[in-house]
Amino acid sequence: MPFTTFLPGLKELLPPLGLPTACALVAFSLICYKIIGRWRRSSPYQHISGPKASSKLGYLLDLHNPDGLNWHFQITEKYGHVAKLDGGLMGPEALYVTDPAALHAILVKDHDMFRESTEFAGLFGVIHHGDGLASVYGDEHKKQRKLVDPIFTTTRISRLTPLFYNVTRQLQASLNADLADKPQGHEIDILDRLVRTTLELIAQGGLGHTFNSFDHNSQEFMDFHWAITSVLPIGSRLFLFLPYLQSWRRMEPVWLRRFLAKAVTYLPWSAPREFKKACDTMHPVYQKLLDEKKELYEGGGMSALEDSATTGKDLMTILCTSLIHLPPSPSRLPPSHQLRNGAHLPFLSGYISRLIPYLIGMTSYLLVLVVKSNWEAAKDERMPDDVVVANMGSVVHGAQETTSGALSRFISLLALKPELQARLRDELRAARENKGGEEEDFDFHELNNLPLLDAVCRETLRLFTPVTFVWRQTIEDTIVPLQYPIRDKTTGKVTNELLITKGTAVYLGLAAANRSTAIWGADAGEFKPERWMGKAGHELASVTAGGKGTRLPGLYSNMMTFLGGPRGCPGMRFAVHEIKLVLAVLLQSYSFERSAQDIDWKLYITLTPYVEGDTSGPKVPVKVIMLEKH
Repeated sequence: MPFTTFLPGLKELLPPLGLPTACALVAFSLICYKIIGRWRRSSPYQHISGPKASSKLGYLLDLHNPDGLNWHFQITEKYGHVAKLDGGLMGPEALYVTDPAALHAILVKDHDMFRESTEFAGLFGVIHHGDGLASVYGDEHKKQRKLVDPIFTTTRISRLTPLFYNVTRQLQASLNADLADKPQGHEIDILDRLVRTTLELIAQGGLGHTFNSFDHNSQEFMDFHWAITSVLPIGSRLFLFLPYLQSWRRMEPVWLRRFLAKAVTYLPWSAPREFKKACDTMHPVYQKLLDEKKELYEGGGMSALEDSATTGKDLMTILCTSLIHLPPSPSRLPPSHQLRNGAHLPFLSGYISRLIPYLIGMTSYLLVLVVKSNWEAAKDERMPDDVVVANMGSVVHGAQETTSGALSRFISLLALKPELQARLRDELRAARENKGGEEEDFDFHELNNLPLLDAVCRETLRLFTPVTFVWRQTIEDTIVPLQYPIRDKTTGKVTNELLITKGTAVYLGLAAANRSTAIWGADAGEFKPERWMGKAGHELASVTAGGKGTRLPGLYSNMMTFLGGPRGCPGMRFAVHEIKLVLAVLLQSYSFERSAQDIDWKLYITLTPYVEGDTSGPKVPVKVIMLEKH
């Protein structure tokens, strides 16, 4: 039946008005219908206070504003621990939550009711060209986490210490080369050096590859460095399109999806082109690394793998070794000639995909345990290579992006506080004297027994959370409890629980929760490492400072920095240990002074530092002075 049967007047309108005008009228009518429908529909959150949107388009422009950090920091103080976000003329309302009890329900107790939004899954699915750990949820996510969680014990993380020192020595050599003839110091972009450090660490320890990160002539590093440091800032500029990325990834037929991806390069807006270029730069690197491991094994077996870049100590090589020497269940053991000849190699991809997220340079004993459990899995539960590659991207991005930014924040903060640098050096010097003045490095436990270094680490991660917020979406109507009751802005009635309706976008303010004066006290916005020291500091690490047992559901000292619940960061201990070790090495060799250039931290999913007035790329210039050896 012709469409015009339903709109008899359309044929008469088209000749005098023309097709473009008629289409514009139809679009205008749909917008009016949407607006009128929203006005007529009663809001379930009309009793909740919240900021007025700065645009008729709604809260998204405020939420994702690169210069909007203060908006996030102040929202809880102005409107309470649950705030309503104005959807504007067309968009639905959303909630901004920092209430400890509500966060516990959303992230822990009822986490299945609050899934990561399609925006998040779509963004990271596109970045990594597949469904890695960052873009799956439900049973699939639980299955992978079940294998990953048990391995991040203190003992196992401590075994990474020699690898951390090896890479940090490369950083030290790079700085020494720049400072050799500059006794008064020299201004250096410390972010560039720390990105090289964190990237080389995960490349060598996790992938068995080196980017030659400290070789300034390495084209592979320069291309990959640009891509991995640019993709999230560029992606955040596309926030209006994020809701459509997941549906685009599932689009059929495939040729149409590919056509649309290629069409992006012809758009007059540079952001989509740059985003695609960054994604297309990283993905072939991961695919090539996986293919090379397979080729090495097929050509020379274990000896060839052990002669590779990291002498067989990286995750993927150890995994291959473990699989060969593992005594699996007889019913699942491939014929020995297949293993010797490499004919059964495709089964490796299933195991690697389960382990690659967040596993970085673990020991063979550890991987034997994990691989053994994976070997027991049914064949149809193994992951294809595209998922393996996506997870390789997830682990590299997760290990590099937030840690390099956090380390840069530490250094820039210490550059403003020379007295704190001196105190940290004294602590490190005393600890070394207690070791008998030996030149050997601190081990995991010795680093964790440095109270001032630990306090500075905790306080910096609390006050300057690398990820400002995350978002969830309800899949069913859910009632969550509230630690801080909501007072109805119209009637004054107080309620201790909140009904969050199906489909509501819920933004979890990690940075705002870490700065809440109700939770942390009146000095929540101040940098005070002393709050974590002594008996009071020990209590604070267990229950935060609200005075009534206020407790956030975070993994790290009740902070929200590493999130919490089943989707909390399993690599938390890895990140904290890396930060402490790098700081310990640098503080014993250098002092840091502030640059004349001011740093502006932009909100691009993760916090990204720029020199004020310079948009050429992220930078953290700091004056570095080499210390005399005693």
